[in-house]
Amino acid sequence: MAARPDLAVVVIGLRAPASLAAAVRSVLDQNVPLEIVVVNSGGGNAMALLADCGIGVTVIDVEERLFAGAARNRGIAATQAPFIAFLADDCLACPQWAEIRLQRHRQGAAAVASAVLNSHPRNLVACAAHLVTYMRRLPGLPAGKAQCYGVSFDRKLFERYGAFDEGLKSGEDTEFMARLPEALRPVWEPRVLTVHRNEMSLSGLLADQYRRGRRYGAYLRSLDTGKPMRPFRKVFRDRRNVGKLIKEGLSGKDRTFARLSLPIVWLALFAKSLGASAGARHGDTTEDRR
Repeated sequence: MAARPDLAVVVIGLRAPASLAAAVRSVLDQNVPLEIVVVNSGGGNAMALLADCGIGVTVIDVEERLFAGAARNRGIAATQAPFIAFLADDCLACPQWAEIRLQRHRQGAAAVASAVLNSHPRNLVACAAHLVTYMRRLPGLPAGKAQCYGVSFDRKLFERYGAFDEGLKSGEDTEFMARLPEALRPVWEPRVLTVHRNEMSLSGLLADQYRRGRRYGAYLRSLDTGKPMRPFRKVFRDRRNVGKLIKEGLSGKDRTFARLSLPIVWLALFAKSLGASAGARHGDTTEDRR
């Protein structure tokens, strides 16, 4: 009798995109047994899509649109493994993505964060897209400079500290992790690698960063700390840090191409900053694709 998997993976889809099949396949190709569930919302037929690709996993198709927190919660409720990881439909899990997570959890980590690789490291626009979004999740960064996202969790954390906020359009993981005591915050594990499919056209990159910025600005507005937000400055100041992060976080040709993409990075940060300012003033009225 096969042992019950210790890690559940919730693959989150929106409108059953074709990329969902590759995301699920990357989880199936891991070298440890896993409990896998797909949560797809907003329409489409994820079950049929995966069946056409010869993939048979548990699928939860929800016709209404779910924000990421609600999709995560559906997956948590549908699984039983003691540890839970999440993967978006525009990402791929690299080899040992699950194995190394489990090693760290079994060593006592309640939450394990991961690094992100660029899907097209020789495309300058994709490099810029990757740096703007993931400059603090580059695999070479030390723990003190990395942002801990792409996290897998001990299931007991949800029993003790509650579920993800289902009303947030973004930042549901940030909000949840803020509830955790310092000793239970995620550990940085750059050997756990996720590939993100990045924008490859300049117009697509600028539009995407404006949307991301607007969501971030709306998030800052919701915090209502009583302090000046200065969303444009918060985002655009990253232009001063990105060169140092490239030097530490990347190596070889990846570093060279990343440096060549810096003018596009600054343009994308400007677009994101404009979006953040608009979001802080008016809230988020953009279409959230995740």
